[in-house]
Amino acid sequence: MASLHSHFVFSSQLYPKPNLLLSKSKTNAMLSPTFTFKTTPNCTKQDQSTASSRHFVLVHGLCHGGWVWYKLATLLNGAGHRVSAPDLAACGIHPKKLEEVNTFEEYCEPLMEVMEAVPADEKVVLVGHSNGGLSVSLAMERFPQKISAAVFVSAAMPSITNSFVSITKKLVEDVRKDKKDSKDVSGPRRVFSFGPEDLRTNYYQLCAPEDVTLATMLVKPGKPFFDSSVSRDDFVTAENHGSVSRVYVVCNQGRALPRQTQIWMAEMSPGTETIELDGADNMPMLSVPEELYSHLVDISNRYQ
Repeated sequence: MASLHSHFVFSSQLYPKPNLLLSKSKTNAMLSPTFTFKTTPNCTKQDQSTASSRHFVLVHGLCHGGWVWYKLATLLNGAGHRVSAPDLAACGIHPKKLEEVNTFEEYCEPLMEVMEAVPADEKVVLVGHSNGGLSVSLAMERFPQKISAAVFVSAAMPSITNSFVSITKKLVEDVRKDKKDSKDVSGPRRVFSFGPEDLRTNYYQLCAPEDVTLATMLVKPGKPFFDSSVSRDDFVTAENHGSVSRVYVVCNQGRALPRQTQIWMAEMSPGTETIELDGADNMPMLSVPEELYSHLVDISNRYQ
């Protein structure tokens, strides 16, 4: 990934904190409830020659790492945008071991470091995938003034009207019961591990075979971190989290997180714009990267 060095920031490059060059923007007021589906915008590289450069912060999901964004990061970087894809604690090439990370806030520290480094008068487009939606929500609560838009890509999405506890109950009802060869060890130190067949069948079913192989080589055991810091009633507030413009990207061929569950989370967060990716499994950054890229660039242009 040497060609991306000047723009694509991996977690190993976040120590010390990066010098972020961002475009200025203003906070959007909370939108009235809306639920719309958009066709993929025609955002080509030629269009980007006149567009302002933006900074995208991409947050991976459970057991994954910043590596999962490699296709999307290449597209964004090639169009002149800046990308940060931190490895959360004990994920990817982050130096901590899983047993050394005890709370959700510790798990999210690498993302908080990225956000802390953003200058006070500048903003990022914050994108979370899957369980990364919880990390994005924590960043929204702590740094609302530094985010032009928060994008939830087939992601867990708590809100002021839908607590994490409610989401967990809904997931238990809606999400598949057959985890195939994945392992979920319950208890105070709960650990989840993806199995190759589960990844291939329920998460990466529309991805290229080489991306499935990459995932089986790079995913690591992870902790869901369902601790009190996430489940408390004030995990997100109207004053902070609720002030950030929000977009939910529904992946309509998702098996691990079904379409109806994604739509439910978006509807339970008043003011959230909803976009549907047709033909996308739960890993759209790999199965339909160009479509996701076009939507993200369009979002960055509309939410300044």
